[in-house]
Amino acid sequence: MEETREDKDKRYAELVGEKLRRMRQDRSLSLQEVCERSGGSFVVSTLSAYERGKRSLSLERLCELADIYGQSPMSLLDIDNDTSLKRPMASSAPLRIRLDSLSKLDPEERKPLEGYLHFLRELRNDPSRDMLTIRKEDLAYLSALYGIRPQALKDYLEKEGVLLSW
Repeated sequence: MEETREDKDKRYAELVGEKLRRMRQDRSLSLQEVCERSGGSFVVSTLSAYERGKRSLSLERLCELADIYGQSPMSLLDIDNDTSLKRPMASSAPLRIRLDSLSKLDPEERKPLEGYLHFLRELRNDPSRDMLTIRKEDLAYLSALYGIRPQALKDYLEKEGVLLSW
């Protein structure tokens, strides 16, 4: 199945967004701090939407962010040569969360995860106490809560023994 122009544009926006998020995180900046450095030109929800690839980035806005991050605008757009943006999570296989292993995480670390998993269990009417299956999209949502890329969250949860991949 051939990728449409719309799919390619969406994927490009997601990759640029991932690059923006990585640049912000590499500088240890919160979304709020970037907003402050912009002199109020940006709001948190807009920056977050750019980073998730959910909102188009104008040339003017791109230049503003490049200036904040001390980069050229072209470097923000150059995603072809950026190996950190390659998606190793291409598989659509579900992921399994070991509910009994959540205690391995620090209380503050597990709080967003527990809240979301509780929501999923209620939504699915799932009484399971030991294992819960999540989708790649759930992992993407959780990674946004934690402010890291999905692959980084997946790797961390696997390392801690909380996440099992099929």
